[in-house]
Amino acid sequence: MRTLPALAGFLSIVLPAMAYAQTANMRAASEAEIRQHLPGTSELKEASNGYEYREGNENGYKIENGQVCVRFPDKSTDCVSVKTDGKNFQMIDRKGGRTRF
Repeated sequence: MRTLPALAGFLSIVLPAMAYAQTANMRAASEAEIRQHLPGTSELKEASNGYEYREGNENGYKIENGQVCVRFPDKSTDCVSVKTDGKNFQMIDRKGGRTRF
């Protein structure tokens, strides 16, 4: 019975360290890498405001400097950073949350 709490404690220390080690080699993804990894970017057309739009979609996208930003119809924006080690891609939101890209 004492094994389970000990294992949980061990994992709570080791897993974040392993995640950090895995992401320590990550760098900002280039625009070309993001476009290659993100389906449908060839369908985007640039507008005068610097954002790219897909026909019939009111959300605009800007891909640059290791970031993907979305401009919503109400003109608010949200950006995520995109990191890669050349094979794996991660999105990092404003709060530092990481997810697979």
